[in-house]
Amino acid sequence: MARALELVIGGLSLGGIYALLAFAMSLTISTTRVLNVAHGVFFVWGGAFERGIVRTLLGRSHQMLLVGSIMATFGLGLSMESALGYGWVTFVDPYPVFSSPLAMFPIRLGDVALSGSRLVILAFVVVTVMSFHLFLQKTFLGKGARAMAQNFDGFLVIGLNPYRLSMILFTLAIMATAISGAFYVLAVPLNPYEGLPLTLKSFTVVILAGVGNLPATLVAGALLGVAEVATSQFLGTVWAPAVSLAVLFLVLVVKPTGLFGKGVY
Repeated sequence: MARALELVIGGLSLGGIYALLAFAMSLTISTTRVLNVAHGVFFVWGGAFERGIVRTLLGRSHQMLLVGSIMATFGLGLSMESALGYGWVTFVDPYPVFSSPLAMFPIRLGDVALSGSRLVILAFVVVTVMSFHLFLQKTFLGKGARAMAQNFDGFLVIGLNPYRLSMILFTLAIMATAISGAFYVLAVPLNPYEGLPLTLKSFTVVILAGVGNLPATLVAGALLGVAEVATSQFLGTVWAPAVSLAVLFLVLVVKPTGLFGKGVY
């Protein structure tokens, strides 16, 4: 029972980070229609690119948005990943691994010792999710984001500025992604080349949950996190990266619309 509880806490904390990463991606897809394939690289890197890439794509056809955003952000992701890896290997450490030196003491509940790092990650996820929810439901910018996601042409007709809003949304998404990476390394080491695999995990959660569905994103992230932790425990860590691929394949084959359908925040 103690081991099962530890696995659940580990899976939920990992899944919570995946959910935040996925919802940041989902938010930008639903509002700007830009599919950012470099999203996971920001998890490792952090940074901004709205003016150079997103602004040039806004207002174009859906097909142009999809193809253009994939090509531009994929190239950006590879460039950032390679630059980070080369710089770190050349000037800092030939075997780059990002991990946190902060020691989190375990918290005991009876005979069960829970990881302090995992509990800190869970607390961060809860606070960030509540902040996202309040932002989308209560603020003018959040309501504008929902309106832009539901009807881009109507958003323009009422005189709102999509460029300003997209810049704010991308900045918030990238900040949330980069900060999530800082918390992630409390429990799991990162290396410079994990950006695109993390993007795939994020995309898997988005497909599971449906675009723009925050509650479903949390559930889907938790499911993926628990599945990865359980796979590592019972089959070995070498199989954990294959979980997201297997889940993505099964969902695309069995229910391409996702488990929860399209969301409206």
